[in-house]
Amino acid sequence: MKSAVKVFLGLWIVCFWTGCASSGRAMLLAQKDPIALVSVVSNSDINWKGEDSVKASSAGPLARRNMRTDPDMTITTSADELINTAETLIREAMAESGLINLAQRERVLNSRAYQEARINRNQTSQNMVNPGDYRFVDYRDKNFFSALAAETGIQNSMFVEFKFTKDMASGLGKNGTGRADLEMSISIYNAQGKAFYRKTFPMRSLSTMKVSLGVYSDTELIVLHESAIADACYEFLYNLQR
Repeated sequence: MKSAVKVFLGLWIVCFWTGCASSGRAMLLAQKDPIALVSVVSNSDINWKGEDSVKASSAGPLARRNMRTDPDMTITTSADELINTAETLIREAMAESGLINLAQRERVLNSRAYQEARINRNQTSQNMVNPGDYRFVDYRDKNFFSALAAETGIQNSMFVEFKFTKDMASGLGKNGTGRADLEMSISIYNAQGKAFYRKTFPMRSLSTMKVSLGVYSDTELIVLHESAIADACYEFLYNLQR
């Protein structure tokens, strides 16, 4: 009897969330009014998947010699500039699709509601990064959504969070080929601060880069991540129409 109840509850939860996701997609497709892109954040250091951050000083002598030979070679990459590119790619993908109409950047960021929004201390304490003019707006600040709607007329707000990592694609240990790996989580809230769409999109780059003793080209990894970000955006847009 207990097993049957557990099965029923499990099926109910799956159906509930599937229904919510379908409802959210329908609302977004029917939405023609501008949506505020409120937050774009990510981790600061792009680490190997499942591993902690490393410093250049921890590299072996051969790895350090490779890095001295070519300044672009590294064992760690920062997302400080990548997050700016991510915001641009999100806006470009949405504009090209015609499915999502993002409000003008300045209309949102220069609003009083945005400037006075509560800060997400969890994100700042984790040293997360965001595009230069953006703030770490706390999605739990219910007053923000109603204030933004009252001031600008924008009824829905989008929050995007990236988890950037890198992973080996082939080889042994940290010798072989590597690729960019990411998760893009999108949450969209109405003017009452209620989320009606939430979904995470995992993505990895199709192309790879050479990795030797854990050393790789910093520029190549950034390019691979840019490609993966664009693909994640297209996957989000494709998912809306399924």
